Amino acid sequence: MPQYAFRCDCTATIPVGIAQAGSSVRCEQCSKLMEVPGTKVLRTLPVLEEAIASVPKAGFAQRFLPALLLAIAALSLTTAAILAKERWFSPIEFGHTEEEFFAAFRDDAIKDPPARVWDHWKYLVESGLPVHQPPDYFVINEYFERRKPWLIGSSILGALSLGMFLVLTFGHSKSRTGPTA
Repeated sequence: MPQYAFRCDCTATIPVGIAQAGSSVRCEQCSKLMEVPGTKVLRTLPVLEEAIASVPKAGFAQRFLPALLLAIAALSLTTAAILAKERWFSPIEFGHTEEEFFAAFRDDAIKDPPARVWDHWKYLVESGLPVHQPPDYFVINEYFERRKPWLIGSSILGALSLGMFLVLTFGHSKSRTGPTA
């Protein structure tokens, strides 16, 4: 027996059958008691299966885009979290300048006893000026300075992708629902 899509005043769809013609039904959304029309009028209403089929289905782009946005958000936010953790647990304090580093180095050198300074001087005269690697602070600082744009970019891209995913998923959920049963 077919079910017909009877509309309430609140625009909710109430499924009714021929056996209910002339009786009253209660709307599930607004709880209003509605009188079902007679069989002649009832047969002119759309059949419930047709009413559900007339609701447009989500296309490929509408299904694929939220999944793509969620994947981008997950990848970007994971990248940002790894970079932030790496920076947080780095062995140096950021924000020092080269001048501060060399001033501290100079202060330590001034405190050296003369015999130690003489030993350094003799070593330099005998071997020449050695090629030194930059101090660890500057190597690590440069490493993180090169990764800072990735940290910021990943955070922004992840937040935007997640926001767009939420808007597409929950913003259009009401428009995609079919007639209420």
